[in-house]
Amino acid sequence: MNKIIIALALTIVSVSSFAGLPEMTKIYKNPKLAPKVAACNGDIYCHGFISLSKKWKDIPNSYRYKGEYDIKTYAKNGVSYDEQGRSIGLENFTLYNEQSRKLSGSLDKYIETKGHVPFPDKAGNGGYEGGLAVILYIEDKNGLAK
Repeated sequence: MNKIIIALALTIVSVSSFAGLPEMTKIYKNPKLAPKVAACNGDIYCHGFISLSKKWKDIPNSYRYKGEYDIKTYAKNGVSYDEQGRSIGLENFTLYNEQSRKLSGSLDKYIETKGHVPFPDKAGNGGYEGGLAVILYIEDKNGLAK
């Protein structure tokens, strides 16, 4: 019985440790692995971005981009604006890697089909800001952000 409990505990630990940055980075580096989204019209980077946008909740609550910015809260709130109507969301952050720019720029295919950019929904999918948060997190944690 103890062997079963230990095996079960090790399985849970190994599955939960795979979630997060390693899983995000895997899709980031190879967006072909992402589930297909019909609205992306076959664009693998669009599939990758949408898949990454759903992983924003895996960013640790204590994490701060470049030690300063709470990008997880930005992802949760979606695109937001200040009193003067200026965007204060993640779209104002710089993406440093070509792969990051390909992923974030891929939403044109999605927009052509759906007519809008995906935003956070009641199911907790992070939409555009969630995808950007995950990409920024990946860049920062992998030493790509300057």
